[in-house]
Amino acid sequence: MKTSPEIKSILNLIQEKRRFLITSHKDPDGDSIGSQLGLYHALCDLEKQAAVVNMGGMPERYRFLDPDGIIHFSDRPLGFDPEVVFVLECPVLERIGFVTKLIPDSALIVNIDHHLDNAKYGAVNMIDSRSCAVGELIYRILLEGDFGITPRIATPLYAALICDTGNFRFASTTAACMKNAAELVERGARPKEVFDQIFSKSSPATMRLLGLTLESLKVMGNGKISYMTVTGENLARVQARVEDSEGFVDYSLAVAGVRMGILFKEVGSGEIKVSIRSQNGLDAAEFARHFNGGGHVNAAGFTLYGPLAEVVNDVLSRATEFVSGS
Repeated sequence: MKTSPEIKSILNLIQEKRRFLITSHKDPDGDSIGSQLGLYHALCDLEKQAAVVNMGGMPERYRFLDPDGIIHFSDRPLGFDPEVVFVLECPVLERIGFVTKLIPDSALIVNIDHHLDNAKYGAVNMIDSRSCAVGELIYRILLEGDFGITPRIATPLYAALICDTGNFRFASTTAACMKNAAELVERGARPKEVFDQIFSKSSPATMRLLGLTLESLKVMGNGKISYMTVTGENLARVQARVEDSEGFVDYSLAVAGVRMGILFKEVGSGEIKVSIRSQNGLDAAEFARHFNGGGHVNAAGFTLYGPLAEVVNDVLSRATEFVSGS
């Protein structure tokens, strides 16, 4: 495969520069966490200076990928001025939150994403909506740069792939994605361990929170819409964090006949995070754009502010119109 101009530019920056910051969107998910860690280890293997900083927190299910606490979730000084900032899986720069304060004016931003609605805010923009995950794009960069892909690089990149494909069951799964996954296994990723940690093992608090969230499930719109809520009251009741609800939205599509599933999360200070899942020809990203959000055809989201009940009513009213018209 011919190396793209974007990958050439990225590889040149990696070769020429010494100091790197890696970040992603607020409240990082499995793809963003795995992609960041894979890239971090690759840079460190070249004896580059690198840091990974995100706004939000580490979901419990992904903690095994970062046993050394490489990813920081605070705005403390880096101790160096990054020359290059890799922003992964983030369609608009504002979504990295306080991390913008850590970026000097002189730094070059490299924007790597697979969202179709990416704003292309980087000095280098590698955007490929056909890729199943940003982890796949990082893997492509490392392959074309002839990096030594060790197990500690392969494992988080494999995790990125299975997270954004639902363990290869979502429509985003491609033959190329599965081929890349197989190559990562050959390079040391352990599929059973990664699957078990992400999809089969949860803390007691997470399981209790899931139970309360499933209990909140309601179906409407002639059985085509389901929705659930993660409330601040329930988080406190089971002593869980909002990050522990990562992946809960996927249960919304398990109800027979549902085309759109919605999860509302109270994240504090009147902030409501809304996650959308869709199937059977419904475009979740198109719906999310009504609320200045975005994402993919079958997975999208946005953030609103106000009392939970009002946000739920507003979103469900628009969802009913959207589903009935599609």
